[in-house]
Order: sequence, then C-alpha cells, then structure tokens
Amino acid sequence: MNYRFVFFSVVLATALVDARAFSAAQEASVAAQPGTVDAYQEILAFSNDGRFLREVASINPVGSEQFSHVRAITYVAATGEIRHVWNLQPDTGCSSATTDGQRAVISVDRDRPERHAHFFLLDTETGQTQDIPSSWFDDDGNPYAAISGDGQFVSSYSESGPNDMVVSVYDWQTKKLVAKQMSVYIAAGGIFGGGVTEDGKIEFFNNRVGAHVVDPKTGRLLVSVGPHSYRSPDGAWDIEFPNPLFEDAPQKVTILNRSGEVVGKLDIPITNENRENWAGGRGAFCGTSGRFITTTSNTVQAFEIPSGKQIASFPNETWRAKNPDDATITPVACSPSGKRVAIRSGERLTLHDLK
Repeated sequence: MNYRFVFFSVVLATALVDARAFSAAQEASVAAQPGTVDAYQEILAFSNDGRFLREVASINPVGSEQFSHVRAITYVAATGEIRHVWNLQPDTGCSSATTDGQRAVISVDRDRPERHAHFFLLDTETGQTQDIPSSWFDDDGNPYAAISGDGQFVSSYSESGPNDMVVSVYDWQTKKLVAKQMSVYIAAGGIFGGGVTEDGKIEFFNNRVGAHVVDPKTGRLLVSVGPHSYRSPDGAWDIEFPNPLFEDAPQKVTILNRSGEVVGKLDIPITNENRENWAGGRGAFCGTSGRFITTTSNTVQAFEIPSGKQIASFPNETWRAKNPDDATITPVACSPSGKRVAIRSGERLTLHDLK
C-alpha cells in the first residue's frame, strides 16, 4: 500500500492526571488539550481488550481562523495517561470509525464545494494513512464514506438521479465491490446519507426521520429506526429515543431486537416536560456485554439490555453548568466488557469503573 502522512504535528506526552484520580470510584481526569473540541464531531471508543481509550475529534484552533482539523488521541484506560496524539492537517473531519477506534475514515475538503472532497483511512495507533480510491465516489451528490466495525468493509455513498440513494460496499483488502444497494429518498427533505453499518449491513439515513437498514446482498429491509437510535456492534439490538420532531411520538426509549420488534424499554421516565433532556442524547453499547450507556442533561446512565434496568449513574454537571442547552451532546464510550466508562464533559474527560 502507498502510505502518505498528512500531519502538521505529532505530540507524545503524558497527561497531568488529577491527584484525585485514584479514588474509590477509580475516576481518572485527563488534562485538557489545546483547542476546542466539537462534541458533535467526536468519537470515543475503547480498544477490544479495554486497555486503551481512543478519541477522534474535530478541533477548532484557539485564536485561529484556520479550518478545524482532526485530532486522534490514545489514552491508557486505567490511568488517563496519554499514549500518543496525532494532529491532522486543517480542513479534515471524521465520518466513521471501527468499533475499537483504531481505524477512522477521514475526509479532506468535504465542506468546501470548490474543492473535490477525498477520503482516507487513519490508523490511530501508527499514524499511517491509506487513500480510499476516488473512483468509488461520484463527482455529484453528497459524498460520504463509512467503515464496518471490524474494518473489513468500506462503503461509499452517492446520490444518483432525482430520487435515488446509492451505497456501494467494498472489501478493503481486495478493493473489490461486494455489495451495492439503492433506495429512493426516505424523507421529503433534510440531510441524506448512507453506508455500511458497524455489523456489516447497509443503511440509508435521514436526519429527520431516521434510517432504513437493509441486507447488503438482497436489499431486504431489516429494520427501520428513528434519527436518535443506536445499534449494537453485532446488530442484535437497537435503542431508539423519541423523535423530537413529532410531538405524538411515544414518550419512552424502546429496545428493538434484530427483527425490529419492540422487546422492552429503558428505565427512563420521559414526560413532555423533560423529553428535550433526552432527545439527541449520546449513547454507546458496551460491546456485546449486554450493557448500554446514555446521557441526559445532568447524568450519564448505564442500563442492562434487554431488561432496560438502570444499573449506574454518573454526574455530568461540569458540562451542564456551562452549556445547559447542549448538555446531551456529551460523547460517551463503554469498554467491551462493560466495566469501564468514558465521558467527555466539555473540556473534561473522565474515566469511571462500572461495577
């Protein structure tokens, strides 16, 4: 493979871990890094063995008119120590990553229509990059790329004609096309996209109505979910939050099985008065351990799946105090074993034990 490096800086450092990091709760607080993190464009993921936490985020430089850039940091999950940091060139963004966060899909110039966007994969451990073939993307439409949870497949999205959304899936090692599916637009307006899911299926999504997940070989609809839903790494479960665009949407967080059947709900009391505290919240599965975590305006809560029983709650007051209207965008992650939780609360990143 032909590797190229797009970094304008590489930092190797050790975080200044808070002296209170090793409390009975095993909380580790990581020192803030330069620049402002765009929480809407942030990915947190634990390595498969749970030893490391990987953060891939869009960074807005402080006091600079430069375009934002991607920063990838790997932390030691037990202590919060920084293992390494990769800062990419300006005007880069991350659209997708593997389940363990080791490989991320990076776009360059995607938000500058006068320049043709291109994509590459970043290895967040080595800093090496690999171009995604430009021939996989059409010149028109809204280019988008995604990677499956295990890194085996990479997909491209394009819009063909006035009504069609097209997702093509390629085997990354051989670069051969292995699946291609088309869908009519699934809503009357909004932002459209599509790609390979974490478990290797194909989805077509819209920011207003949600997503249709289909079989990559046959195109058969597997499940339809709302815009605020989370799919487990193996596709066994979907957690769906109420759609705030529809006032008559059920005031509950439902658990759907692989067939799209509602099999339960999370132990969250949602009312008309507090539904906005949950709409748009961030969530993450703890691998396939049967645990799920999610945010509200002042807490991060953990649940058992499929029972929906709440098993733990962590504070989110730091972010809420500064941003009461945007507290639910707090990015979170959970280790595959379901024993370690990471919370990005504004400038503060904390790691907690989950019993």
